[in-house]
Amino acid sequence: MIQTLSRTGAAPSIAETAASTGGSEAAVRTALHALADAHRLVLVPGTDTVRMAHPFSAVPTDFVVTIGGRRWFANCVWDGLSILGLLGDGTLTTHSPATRKPIELTVTNGTVSGEALVH
Repeated sequence: MIQTLSRTGAAPSIAETAASTGGSEAAVRTALHALADAHRLVLVPGTDTVRMAHPFSAVPTDFVVTIGGRRWFANCVWDGLSILGLLGDGTLTTHSPATRKPIELTVTNGTVSGEALVH
C-alpha cells in the first residue's frame, strides 16, 4: 500500500492489491477492514477504498508535497514533512488556516526552511 502510494500518489484497488500479493480479493478486503479497525489506515466510509495510509492521503488535500515535478497529498503539515523525510528534498505547500495566505516549506538536505508556525 505505502509503496504504491509513494510511487504513484494513489492507493491501489482491491484487485491491484490482490494481484500484487497473490491473495484473493476477499482476503485483501478483509485485511483492509482489519487495518482500518486497528486505526492503521482509513477507508472512505462505506467502501473498500483507502482514503489515507499515513503519511499519505489517497485523496486531494490542502497539503501538497512536490519533489522533482511529482506530487503527493498529505493529511497535515506533519505528514507532508514525513513524506519529504521518506522520499527526499522538495516542497510542501498549503495555506494558513487563519489567514488563508499561502505557505511553502522547503526541505533541502534534510533541513526545513520557510516561514510558518507548525503546531
